[in-house]
Amino acid sequence: MGAVSEPRGQDCVADRKVFRMSHLDEELLNQSETREQTRDIYDEEGTVSAEFLGGVQQAIANADSAFLLDQVASLHESEIGDVIEALDHESRPELVRLLGNDFDLTALTEVDEAIRLNIIESLPSEQLISALSALDSDDAVYILEDLADEEREGILAKLPFTERIRLTRSLDYPESSAGRRMQTEFVAVPPFWTVGQTIDYMREDDDLPESFSQIFVVDPTFRLLGAADLDRILRTKRQTKIETIMRETNHPIDAELDQEEAAQVFEQYDLLSAAVVDNNGRLVGVLTIDDVVDVIHEEADEDIKRLGGVGDEELSDNVMRAVRSRFGWLLINMATAFLSASVIGLFDEFYRSDARPGRADASRGFHGRQCRNPDHDGDGARARYP
Repeated sequence: MGAVSEPRGQDCVADRKVFRMSHLDEELLNQSETREQTRDIYDEEGTVSAEFLGGVQQAIANADSAFLLDQVASLHESEIGDVIEALDHESRPELVRLLGNDFDLTALTEVDEAIRLNIIESLPSEQLISALSALDSDDAVYILEDLADEEREGILAKLPFTERIRLTRSLDYPESSAGRRMQTEFVAVPPFWTVGQTIDYMREDDDLPESFSQIFVVDPTFRLLGAADLDRILRTKRQTKIETIMRETNHPIDAELDQEEAAQVFEQYDLLSAAVVDNNGRLVGVLTIDDVVDVIHEEADEDIKRLGGVGDEELSDNVMRAVRSRFGWLLINMATAFLSASVIGLFDEFYRSDARPGRADASRGFHGRQCRNPDHDGDGARARYP
């Protein structure tokens, strides 16, 4: 009997394709399967359904970590944030505790400040530090900036040196500035590198951003020279130098620019990402469209609250915090009410003086006098003409 020959043609090619599937392909496939299996947690009104929320609350009461890991930990961070906000005050930190290291701290960027602070205070410092180290720098800064100075410094002191320097530099920029919103993780190469060197660097270096669409070109002092899109790099021959395919970054954003003005730059020039530079033109970070969308929502929410005189009050705030945030507006409102009442009181006094007997006769004499009309006779009857 002859030896069985290997399959040839398309079957063999297909087998080799499956065998050579990269780790990235496998991860994307697993994420796709997870999304297909994930149940819809929202009802028709767009809020977390009572059925799903009841199941989560029951699992928390029973300390059923397996159920929570299967049903909650696999959700998107925005969905986890919605679930946290829907839970009662006592259940929120308990959910985080039961999820342990599988809890995605990015979900805390999706909840109100009061809820976020309550959960952070309940977290063990080791779990918080470990979770912060795994976050993108912009998300870590968003969480740290709400903490008290002493608590924030204590957490930063326990982080690795490189991570601590990155976060401290971002926190040094003014609040609501582009420097607070930027990511400090980016890819930068010198202009004399070839496309082949750049591709090999991105393949071999483990300390790269999780996702990015362009690389930046800098000089030895890290001054920004330009940028190159990944699609352009992949279409160019390996021996080509980066400086020949880079484009000038016409709209770099100053790190101290207000975040609302930075969002306007994105809107005007239809940007997906933009380099962030310091006062000397050195590259310090990158601002991405997802952060800008958050800025637009925050600014719109803030403007609506100002119209109602609410300030920075959140729905999750307690009574004392709500009173404290509204006190100034309520005081002004009360002062204007007293002023209006006093003005009305002056007019009331004027009308009371008109009701005195002397003024009343004069008033009746003035208002009761009948004007003569040539069309009427002296008795007020209409005159007749022949």
